[in-house]
Amino acid sequence: MKYISLQAVLFSLLILSGCSTTSSVSEEGGDSATDSEITYPEPDPEIAGILESYRNELDQETGKRVAVITDTLKFGQPEGALGNLVSDALRYRASRELRSFVNVGVIGEISFGLFLTPGDLTVGEVLEFMPYENHLVVLTLSGRKIQELANQIASIGGAPVSGLRFRIEGDRARGVLVNSQVLNPDSYYTVATTSWVANGGDQFPALWEYSDRNDLYDVDVRQLYIDHFESRREIYPVIDGRVR
Repeated sequence: MKYISLQAVLFSLLILSGCSTTSSVSEEGGDSATDSEITYPEPDPEIAGILESYRNELDQETGKRVAVITDTLKFGQPEGALGNLVSDALRYRASRELRSFVNVGVIGEISFGLFLTPGDLTVGEVLEFMPYENHLVVLTLSGRKIQELANQIASIGGAPVSGLRFRIEGDRARGVLVNSQVLNPDSYYTVATTSWVANGGDQFPALWEYSDRNDLYDVDVRQLYIDHFESRREIYPVIDGRVR
């Protein structure tokens, strides 16, 4: 996890040296300060020197090529090639970590910062693509909750999902299959997602009523995507009719 640790070092040093990496907008109707009223602290020379000592190494690491994107990959509805890629990555990695088959992978596109364009994909671009610190989580849900999850995905017109197949009729999911098998409401299924989604983020309340939860704290989701893309080498858009 070298890439992530270097990024964390840089961010921490930027904060300590008095620099800001974010901007904010005051709420409507609230007090706002003009540029002339804002006083920024002077960077600490010692911290600034440490920061510079890491900059070259960080640039080298974030500039490394991870894979080649052969065509533009975007999220889409009811299904998109990028959604298929990121949800498959979660499910495959969860299966590998647990050494057990994981039935479903799901994540909303709002978890990501951008889409992928043709050409070399670097570590730095993956960190922009998945800018948040989350870890992998595997939930156990009843078949009834899986149906609820499919309905929630259908109600928003589709979302990145792996291992699940269905058609959207109105705002409902019909003909739900889990790994090509008819969904059994009385069975239990494992679902790979991120800690943010499992903790109440995104638009899938069915995930919040799980029967069991396994937090894989050592699997950082950003590193997960770096590893997955690196293993693919060349990434092609794939649409397979999982949501239609």
